[in-house]
Amino acid sequence: LDVANCEDDLRVSFDNEVVPLFTKLGCNSGGCHGKADGQNGFKLSLLGFYPHDDYEYLVYEDRGRRIFPADPDFSLLLQKPANLLPHGGGKRMTPGSYEWQLVTRWIEQGMPQSKPEDPQLDHIQVIPAMRTMKFRARQQLSVLAHYNDGSVRDVTRLAAYEANRGEMAATNSTGRVTVEDVPGEVAIMVRFQGNVDVFRAVIPQGLEVRETPPEKNFVDTLVFNKLKALGIPPSGLCDDAAFIRRATIDITGRLPTPQEVDTFLADPTLDKRDRLVDELIDSPGYADYFANKWSAVLRNRRRNNNDIPYTWRFHSWIRRSLRENVPYDQFVRGVLTASGEATIHPPVAWFR
Repeated sequence: LDVANCEDDLRVSFDNEVVPLFTKLGCNSGGCHGKADGQNGFKLSLLGFYPHDDYEYLVYEDRGRRIFPADPDFSLLLQKPANLLPHGGGKRMTPGSYEWQLVTRWIEQGMPQSKPEDPQLDHIQVIPAMRTMKFRARQQLSVLAHYNDGSVRDVTRLAAYEANRGEMAATNSTGRVTVEDVPGEVAIMVRFQGNVDVFRAVIPQGLEVRETPPEKNFVDTLVFNKLKALGIPPSGLCDDAAFIRRATIDITGRLPTPQEVDTFLADPTLDKRDRLVDELIDSPGYADYFANKWSAVLRNRRRNNNDIPYTWRFHSWIRRSLRENVPYDQFVRGVLTASGEATIHPPVAWFR
């Protein structure tokens, strides 16, 4: 193993290192300096989308008062997030930490601005991508940034980490994942400069799965294979009374009526469960219920009374799409490519 240039003071990239650091620390989020009007007289572009503007804000705005080249440690850019001076956002870094040293090096180098010919990020890679882990086990992630000139850089300390299920796993700011004693599969989303990759932790319960209920479709096949891999025995089949209650709530968001329950329980046919599901999906209640779900996902809400006509029309469009069984690829295309007046083309309201 040969190591070279280990003592070189490599140039700090403003676009590829300093700006991602602000994103990781939350400085340029929508709730902080990334707001449209900034925060307390200081503005950054939202999530670092415009590094050139961020450079102007930091280096030149307000006569450059945020940076003190003569003694970088006394720069407001460091003193504020370290909470050495009063800071509304609280403590975001510690003096002497990796984050502190990175900003200090950038200032000591003369605050170099990134150039158009500098490498541009192509994608990031999380190593490992997946691992089977025991209860309370730990895994240190490594995040590599691949650039368009073929170069690769370790950005583990600059990436942001988030678990999709906090009760199953937690991660710290340096990418170390600790799983809890909850069996299942958890994903850790890793973000860097607008790119995303995922680490998946499989946490088996360790039991032997010998028998599974009969498979009725490809979804059952995938679910049972996953349960076998996780060592989690599937639940047994429920009785008819529980089935009609669960199916009606899941599909239409309501309880079945006493008459519906009596009719279902008295039905002796073997395919009555399949027919019940089809009937519920064909009912108006399915479109009503799932239109509300999709409206929540698409954040179809009004900010003031002027938005009421648009939100109602968009909700009606979603409901009609579900009633007409519009394929989801066409549904998504209809939302993303909508143009014109929202009163005529309701999905346009999604872009408000």
